[in-house]
Amino acid sequence: MSKIDIKSLSKTELETRLKELGAEKFRASQVFRWLYKTGVRHIDEMMDLPAGLRDKLKKSFHITYPVLLDSRVSRLDGTSKYLLKLEDGNTIETVYLSEKDRSTICLSSQVGCRYGCLFCASAKSGLIRDLTVSEILDEVLFVMREKPGLRITNLVFMGIGEPLDNYDNVMKAIRILNDKDAFGIGARRITISTCGIIPAMKRLEEEGLQFELSVSLHSADESVRGRIVPADKKYPLKDLILACRDYIEKTNRVITFEYVMMNGVNVSEKDARGLLRLLRGIKCKVNLISYNQIRAQGYEPPDARQAREFADILKGGGLNVTRRNSKGEDIDAGCGQLRISEL
Repeated sequence: MSKIDIKSLSKTELETRLKELGAEKFRASQVFRWLYKTGVRHIDEMMDLPAGLRDKLKKSFHITYPVLLDSRVSRLDGTSKYLLKLEDGNTIETVYLSEKDRSTICLSSQVGCRYGCLFCASAKSGLIRDLTVSEILDEVLFVMREKPGLRITNLVFMGIGEPLDNYDNVMKAIRILNDKDAFGIGARRITISTCGIIPAMKRLEEEGLQFELSVSLHSADESVRGRIVPADKKYPLKDLILACRDYIEKTNRVITFEYVMMNGVNVSEKDARGLLRLLRGIKCKVNLISYNQIRAQGYEPPDARQAREFADILKGGGLNVTRRNSKGEDIDAGCGQLRISEL
């Protein structure tokens, strides 16, 4: 039997494996603390485990970690972006965003993406494969090693890939990220972003975790959204909005709608009025962000006046609106941009 990364096991699974090895249940918490709080890279470093148990673990498990290929730090806002090589040679990106009151890691969930949103650099290579649980966790561990002593306050699954297309691995990783013996990051500080995979959203309703859900909207016009978000053809906007209403009712959670503003595409007064009608009566927030220009994609951000007027119409109509600043534009910090530059 080939060895597997021990980080791929949930605590319950680890307890079961330890029991099979003749070890006490509490050893699982010890292993978790070594892996996620100390960040060890070798089982032999888990010094409070009996030597015999460490030997048994080494026969079945190892600890993998990614290799840094490139990193960039923004002169504009301190955003750090890392290009990481996985064990099989594929690459992903992880971004660290520093703000006044929070430290956020933007996580990838797949190598590439199958959904092909036209404004997103991740779409250019298509889907290569899902990330494993351990590879997702390694993104957080890598940033923690790069920035020792840093307290990570927030995690967002907004990097390369569609998180709900890798549902099982993402949810398993989230439960480990939330575990007090691992990272101890509160569920409400973990955000999952989706382009609108309705069956997976239905599954999320039953998870019982208070994480944040963001839905990539980008237009209230079905024809426009269908052009820039191809998933709309399989999961039409009217069905997506019904699913969002249902999600809010069943979880009593607020949904955030992500809206990338693109000049000549979705920031006219008509677009704003359409968005007000679409979201009327929905307990939600709207995150507006100007498009982060990607080479050869053919879109541009709106000018400051146009973006402000668009936001003002939404606010005037009663929506809870936040305008986010693009981060790391000088270091290609849009999803997939650094990876593209290295291909």
